[in-house]
Amino acid sequence: MTRYPVRADVRLDDPALESLLSGPVVVLMVGPAGGGKSTVARELTAQRPHLEIVSYDREQADGRIVGAAAVARAHGRLRQCCAGGRGAVVDGTHRQPERRAAVQRIAVAHQLPTIALVVLPSLTRCLEQQLLRSRVVPESDVRAQHAAVTELLPSLPAEGYELVAVLDPGHAVPAGFPGESGNTV
Repeated sequence: MTRYPVRADVRLDDPALESLLSGPVVVLMVGPAGGGKSTVARELTAQRPHLEIVSYDREQADGRIVGAAAVARAHGRLRQCCAGGRGAVVDGTHRQPERRAAVQRIAVAHQLPTIALVVLPSLTRCLEQQLLRSRVVPESDVRAQHAAVTELLPSLPAEGYELVAVLDPGHAVPAGFPGESGNTV
């Protein structure tokens, strides 16, 4: 059985994460709207000129729900980054398996490792953050995203990432999530 590292409660300055981020890599952000993914993406790229943010929201400039054309544009940008020897932080909820798989295929085609970085604070925090956002996501959508991301956590390691890390140390890792004590699965 292949073993994939899984870490719960990882900090951005974690040595294992830092090591992977030191070179070209594709970081797949996973989490609900209002969870802090864009903030983390900015933090990750601020001191790493070899990483660029690829954002589905940025590609969907009209403020509507991200559509297929925006996803295609974002994946095109990801291909350009990877082909140019740079890595990327792909900012999106990634609750859809086909979007995660597409990002993985692009990374593999360019021989870059992929990290799944999960940002999953409490549902209450995500809903509160909607009050501060310029693009408000409806409460029902945030609830559905939060539930979907929580549900997919146990299956993420099997998708073949170099590392699956849950960032928010204040979040209780769901039952059944492998690596709750920093182990591998």
